Amino acid sequence: MSENKKCIVYGGGGFIGSHLCEALVKSGYEVVLFDKLNFSRKNISRFENKIKIIEGDFNNEIDIKNSLAGINFVFHLVSSTLPASSNENPVYDAETNLISSLKLFKECVDEKISKVIFLSSGGTVYGIPESVPVKEDYFSNPFCSYGIIKRTIEEYLFLFHKLHGLDYFVFRLSNPYGERQNPMASQGAVAVFINKVINNETIEIWGDGEVIRDYIYIKDAVNVLVRSLEVSSTEKVFNLSTGKGYSLNEIIDVIRKISGKKISPEYKNARSIDVPVSILDNKLAVKVFGIKPETSVEEGIKKTYDYLLKAKQ
Repeated sequence: MSENKKCIVYGGGGFIGSHLCEALVKSGYEVVLFDKLNFSRKNISRFENKIKIIEGDFNNEIDIKNSLAGINFVFHLVSSTLPASSNENPVYDAETNLISSLKLFKECVDEKISKVIFLSSGGTVYGIPESVPVKEDYFSNPFCSYGIIKRTIEEYLFLFHKLHGLDYFVFRLSNPYGERQNPMASQGAVAVFINKVINNETIEIWGDGEVIRDYIYIKDAVNVLVRSLEVSSTEKVFNLSTGKGYSLNEIIDVIRKISGKKISPEYKNARSIDVPVSILDNKLAVKVFGIKPETSVEEGIKKTYDYLLKAKQ
């Protein structure tokens, strides 16, 4: 690990960001967490005293410029929209995500940042793939604003790299799950389902439950992100995934076995925005970074279940 390296994590107070910050601290990095004003400190309570915290506005150029002072590495995890709702206001999506990202990249060039790591979306940038697992060079055909913006940010990073020499990696994340995932959110099936089971509530599923996703345990995902700081590669875009797919019904089966409870989901009409199958090929990331996901779905769901059960007590 390189000495005296300082990282900033934009969106560091959230589910993914908090795990990333914690992993960076454990790896010996100096960490700055940037998040919105008055963000909840719940996710970072275990290590809050080991990092610097900046509360600011990601859309404010002055806040961004000031936050980059002395920084070597930038992690861009910020997103102000969700895939399912992004089409309702694509202008807002572009203004708050695309334009703000471009301003960040400009400041990164000015501040001579060593590398930018951008967290993209494996579930939305590819659209509906013709076959799985999907490789990074598959034709990208997103059909929601969220995926279009993520894909466009990727292209602008490539442009900034060519024009200004800004080094970068893009990680197209599959479906992360684990401790600290918000069980009350409108996405993140594992945590939402577990929370319903713990509270003896009915799990609602859009469609027949056969929608397949590539679920990666959060700590396996952030291990790759941390490792990426120390790796140089001409490859710039990577799937961050397990390469294995599980249906929602299979996820429920695992939760059923762990909880010992009878679970009877309520199936509703399918949504047109849901991609039927999303499995991402992870061979390139494994080759370049030398790390494979170690946590099985059964192990990861058990850890998530125990965490949420303890939180309820």
